[in-house]
Amino acid sequence: MATEILVNDGGAPARIIPMVVAVANVSAGDALSADHVASSDAKCQPLDTDLTEKNFLGVALTDANIGEVCNVITGRGVVLMINCADVNGGVAMMAGDTAGRLKTMADSSGIFAHPVAITLEDNGAAGLTKCLTI
Repeated sequence: MATEILVNDGGAPARIIPMVVAVANVSAGDALSADHVASSDAKCQPLDTDLTEKNFLGVALTDANIGEVCNVITGRGVVLMINCADVNGGVAMMAGDTAGRLKTMADSSGIFAHPVAITLEDNGAAGLTKCLTI
C-alpha cells in the first residue's frame, strides 16, 4: 500500500507534476526544491538549509531514486502529509537541516528563511505530519 500524502484530494488548487530527481533519492512526503543547476529538464531535489536557493517547489507524492521521475504536488492551501521535525500543531515551517524535512520557522535563520507550511497536528516525533502549504 502506498503512503497517503495528499489529504484534501481536489479540495484546493494543486497540481501533480512529474519531475526528474536530480541529486538524491526522495521519499513520499519529502519537501522538495527546484534544482538550481542549469538544465533543459525539470529537476528537483530534497529541500534543506544547505542549498544556495531554498525555494520550496512542493512535496513528493511518490518515492523516487536519482534520475527517476518523482510526482511532485505543488500549490498553496493544499493539505498534505509532509516530512517535518518533531513539532506541535499550528507551527510555521521552513527548510530544515535534514534534506526533505521541514523545521520550525525561526526569525534568525537568515535571508532565505520563509514559511512554506503550517502544521495542523502534533506529530510526537519527526516524520510525516499533516500540514497546510502557504
